[in-house]
Amino acid sequence: MNAGPGWRGPLLLATLLATGAPALAQDAASPGATTADPAPVAAAEDEVDTRDVTWTLDIAAPAELRALLSRYLDLSRYLATPDTARVPRGELMRLRQAAPAQARALLETVGHFNAKVSTQARDDGQVIALRLLVEPGPLTRVAQARLEFEGPLSVSAEAGDADAAQLVARARLRWSLPADEVYTQDRWGSAKSQVLALLRAEGYATSAWSGTVAQVRTADDRATLFLVADSGPLYRFGAVEVSGLDHVDADTVRALQTFTAGEPLREQALLDYQDRLVKSALFDSVAIEMEPDPAQAGAMPVVVRVRERSLQQATLGLGVSDNTGPRVTLEHLHQRFLGFAWQAKSKFQLGRTDQQAAIDLTSHPLPGPYRNLLSASVSRTEASGLDVTSQRARLGRSKDDQRLERLYYLEWQRSLTRSLATGLRVDDTSAVSGNYQWIWRQLDHPLLPTQGLSLSLDTALGRSFATVQRGGVFGRVNGRLTHYTTLSQNWYSTSRLQIGQIFSAADVAVPYSLLFRTGGDDAVRGYAYQSLGPLDATGAAVGGRVAVVGSVELARPFLRSMPALWGATFVDVGNAAASWNTLNAALGYGVGLRWRSPVGALRMDLAYGQQVRKVRLHFSVGITF
Repeated sequence: MNAGPGWRGPLLLATLLATGAPALAQDAASPGATTADPAPVAAAEDEVDTRDVTWTLDIAAPAELRALLSRYLDLSRYLATPDTARVPRGELMRLRQAAPAQARALLETVGHFNAKVSTQARDDGQVIALRLLVEPGPLTRVAQARLEFEGPLSVSAEAGDADAAQLVARARLRWSLPADEVYTQDRWGSAKSQVLALLRAEGYATSAWSGTVAQVRTADDRATLFLVADSGPLYRFGAVEVSGLDHVDADTVRALQTFTAGEPLREQALLDYQDRLVKSALFDSVAIEMEPDPAQAGAMPVVVRVRERSLQQATLGLGVSDNTGPRVTLEHLHQRFLGFAWQAKSKFQLGRTDQQAAIDLTSHPLPGPYRNLLSASVSRTEASGLDVTSQRARLGRSKDDQRLERLYYLEWQRSLTRSLATGLRVDDTSAVSGNYQWIWRQLDHPLLPTQGLSLSLDTALGRSFATVQRGGVFGRVNGRLTHYTTLSQNWYSTSRLQIGQIFSAADVAVPYSLLFRTGGDDAVRGYAYQSLGPLDATGAAVGGRVAVVGSVELARPFLRSMPALWGATFVDVGNAAASWNTLNAALGYGVGLRWRSPVGALRMDLAYGQQVRKVRLHFSVGITF
């Protein structure tokens, strides 16, 4: 594009000038006089005044422009302190002469192309006081932005390829410096980077600008932009090469692929692939590399470098919970159990009111990707006046996507319940059921969310076998919705709703572990763990067939200097019952502390249970979905 009358000419990314104007003749102004910008005078080197002088600089400009000039102007950088300095007089005059042009170039980078800049100097015989006068003028705005494409993307779009045409349209929409927007160097550079980032993310890995021009017309403070992007070839996935494997099979790594050979090599597919590998719990680190080579664009190799986790790991834990008291936990993980591509996780827990032994066998990822699972556990828990011994065995399969987790399995379980007060057997029921669990998340952070939704749904259909009541067919549904939102800069809200129901004849027995009880730190605070629900003659919560729990919480950081420490206030309401007609909601409310640690939120709550008229302390770590 050719510059016409009134045009300053093509401006590619504006630059910070480092001028080197010729030396000036000595300033002959008398003490106390004020002089305007000196004219350049040719001077022999021996005529340059090398005597040091003391000087100050005042920049008369709007605050945001004064900060720019103070940082980059050569005059400003010569100041040894914020207001005074000593410099040879001849050098000071050279810097003064260069300052207006340098300042105008700096102002052009932030959109002021009609700035007027001058200098004044006042010499009282002791200090030379320099003053830089800035009239920034109006901001320059975009008159027109034209974005064109060439290369394979343009050819495909013109030939009617829907994906190519859509990408061209998206790139033009992505352009962030349209007509009437203020033209600045930063915004010009950012707009170009965003378009290239989109093209490269969609498979055009070597796309580049073949030409960019920004012409500024100073007569009316308008800029016309013209850009041409060369897409380069469309890269497609080729072979996946894996390195760093020992006890994990290469087929396992490939099973987690989110793409197939020949598909466009999109950045998001690589990120999703890396995320799946990390979440597999098989690797300590994962790096995916792809060096664009136009000669291999049709089948670009992808290199996966991994560092496996230790073959065996053991963890000893000490903890305490307001629900179950102190506990000791021993966990062992074997990444390749008995030489097969299965993970084995064993857990032993010893607590005052809770003991558990469990083993979970999970296959390494299979194509889909799926993972098969086999587990067994036995546990004993004291809660709400009951001693419950549970046995459980599962066989199933899971599938996890970025936001969605699915688990379906067959389960056998047995619950033997005795009264702590009398020692008599209350119930002994077993059941076989088919189960489906579904969890969906859209959160801004997996451990410390402040914005988003999570939704979980558990369903079961099975048959019970009882020794006290009648066995029979039953169904079970339990759903939970949690909403996180930012109300203002420092106020955050968490809302939670949980609803569950057993579907069966009233006299059909259901295992104790499938019935509903509530109360505790993740249910209705202000009440003991699982203390809310239908009670037997001894006052023990035997479990209900319906349940509902709701909660609203407001929280905010205590201090700006301590953003991880929050205060909170909350209200919880809910209960479990034999039927909806007999449900009597229990209310709990209080205040709490939150520490947003790297491993999750540590919560400590002081809650008042209105039904029991008692204050109770609750604490927990993490979030529940």
